[in-house]
Amino acid sequence: MSLFSLIWFVSIPTQAHLLNMTRITLQQGPNQNIAMTVVIDLTRATGGGENYFQLAQSASPILQQPILDIAQRIQAASLITINGQGLRLNLVSVNLPQSLPKEDFTSSLAWPMSTFVFNAAIPVDLTPIETAIVKATFTSQFEFEEPIALSIQQTAQKRSLNRWLVRNQQSPSFDLYAPTTSLEESTPNVWSEYIWQGIIHILPKGWDHALFVLGLFLGARRIRDLLLWVTGFTLGHTVTLGLAAYGAIEVSPVIIEPIIALSIAWIAIENISQPATNNVQTSTWWRLGVVVIFGLMHGLGFALALKELGFPAQGFMSALISFNIGVELAQLTIIAIAFMVLGHWYKNKHWRARVVVPGSAIIACIAISLMVLHIY
Repeated sequence: MSLFSLIWFVSIPTQAHLLNMTRITLQQGPNQNIAMTVVIDLTRATGGGENYFQLAQSASPILQQPILDIAQRIQAASLITINGQGLRLNLVSVNLPQSLPKEDFTSSLAWPMSTFVFNAAIPVDLTPIETAIVKATFTSQFEFEEPIALSIQQTAQKRSLNRWLVRNQQSPSFDLYAPTTSLEESTPNVWSEYIWQGIIHILPKGWDHALFVLGLFLGARRIRDLLLWVTGFTLGHTVTLGLAAYGAIEVSPVIIEPIIALSIAWIAIENISQPATNNVQTSTWWRLGVVVIFGLMHGLGFALALKELGFPAQGFMSALISFNIGVELAQLTIIAIAFMVLGHWYKNKHWRARVVVPGSAIIACIAISLMVLHIY
């Protein structure tokens, strides 16, 4: 149970409340302005459900001082820039959930959402130029419920950028005046580039992930077991890679990198300690569960690499999927090379003694050394 306890402990800071997350839309209007709509749960900001309910009963919430104070704090915490120049937000309207019963405000299972609308003029000296790079950061000056689902929209060309952020995390760049490109023009370049990036983040850059796959190869007694484990590993890292890419999960490398090293050592040591006569079916399903859990951790490691690489403002989903395809191609390449080098030993009676045990011992020593380096 120690493995599962460790994973649970590490995952606690990464949990996000998706049902009451803050939703913020930045939309370019026809009159060279930007409207910012903030849909948010004000339970914490108002000091509790009772206070929130009382404020919601006001016929003119925009005239209430507590609401004006909250609006000012949202303004101060919302750093919206175009080409590095900050925009000045002005409060336009406030809509509180007046029609909801009091029970919804005090219940831990309901999240009444309020809507604030702000407006900001695009500086005149920016309107004639060809690029207007929008970036947004929402700081800890206000208690935004996380994750923050941000959408930056250019209505005339029907372009948008959608991301999940946490407080103090800057959004990717979005060019308001970028020329429209068709899917046919943009997709091939995005796919080819990010498939290649996925490959090289395993071979040669991600040799720790490669060691994990080699450990799975050495521990497999049947080809179908190996395919099952690799599939489970893929599912695990795909989930957390996607969530982390959207900003729903953010974990420090200080935490993730030692856990990835631990996962490699765990698989290698398990290869050595597993009795040769152990029930194949039991060990297959046990390992599948372990591999899926470690896959979740490796996905966060891939996300760290993607954060350094960055995503294009357009074609985000294509980039994410193609990067993952590149990772899978690299994993399959590792397995194919391992079969070419060691395949003639696979059915040999000395396979375990001469290949699995010494190979796993080398992998375990490397992984433990790596884990110690990451910790200290």
